[in-house]
Amino acid sequence: MLKKKITIIILNLIALFAIFTPSNAHASNMFSLSPMNQMVTLTPGETFYGNFNVVNPGTSTNDFYYTLEVKPFTTSNNGEISTESNGDYTLMADWIELFSTDDIIAPNEVKEIRFAIHVPDDAPAGGQYATIVVRSGEYRIDNSNVDLREAYESGHLIYADVAGETVRKGSVNDVNVPSFLFSGNISGSALIKNEGNVHSQATSTLQVFPLFSSEEVFTNEEDPKKSWIMPGNTTLTTTEWTETPSIGIFHVIYNVEFEGVSEKVDKMVIVCPLWLLFVILVIIFLIIFKILSGKKEKK
Repeated sequence: MLKKKITIIILNLIALFAIFTPSNAHASNMFSLSPMNQMVTLTPGETFYGNFNVVNPGTSTNDFYYTLEVKPFTTSNNGEISTESNGDYTLMADWIELFSTDDIIAPNEVKEIRFAIHVPDDAPAGGQYATIVVRSGEYRIDNSNVDLREAYESGHLIYADVAGETVRKGSVNDVNVPSFLFSGNISGSALIKNEGNVHSQATSTLQVFPLFSSEEVFTNEEDPKKSWIMPGNTTLTTTEWTETPSIGIFHVIYNVEFEGVSEKVDKMVIVCPLWLLFVILVIIFLIIFKILSGKKEKK
């Protein structure tokens, strides 16, 4: 009887596992885009032709059905992308023509997506931004009367520079490197404002030296952090040393450049966990108490 009950429990667990484990159909939705974005130059009154690829990977076991849609895109001051806002810099979403809006791709195949950007004669100079959203068809799991529907999407971002009176101007503010850390990583941060009318790239470098050495323990000078700053945006950028030790004193140089403006911080940074600071304070207190007690005994 006990053996029969155990067998029933095991079979029930197997049934539950079958219900909540995704089937191989899930893999057919994990498509990729190549490239993820592109930079283009547009001329008023002319048409630009572009393309990118949608890839159904070889690991997929099913055909992949997708649909396409053109949307504007903007970025917030913390760099997050939104496809819901319209403005002076998202007019291009209305200029884009897709040569197809849906298709099916077999496993391990690539489909080229072709599009045209019809630039109006009166198109404003400067930056314009849109994304072509690729959305998978809903996929269905039907195990033991469980019906789950999922869809996936990804966007191909288009950064355009419309010929004309382009303004490139910006400022770098609030450049900061914390002088004392109880925990976390040594980092530098800055607020970068794009005061022009086209996207532009900011670069940030961080150099970390031991206190009494000129040999760097960390630097990203060969591969500086690059951040696209959209027109009208003030964006916070941060560069950090992800392998910062828990204790140490370091010489840190942080430099940010944007549109010909360069701001640098050069300072000493102390990394000291809170428990160590507490121990140091206790030791100092005991030393002071001993000195005062000694003076009192002499008196």
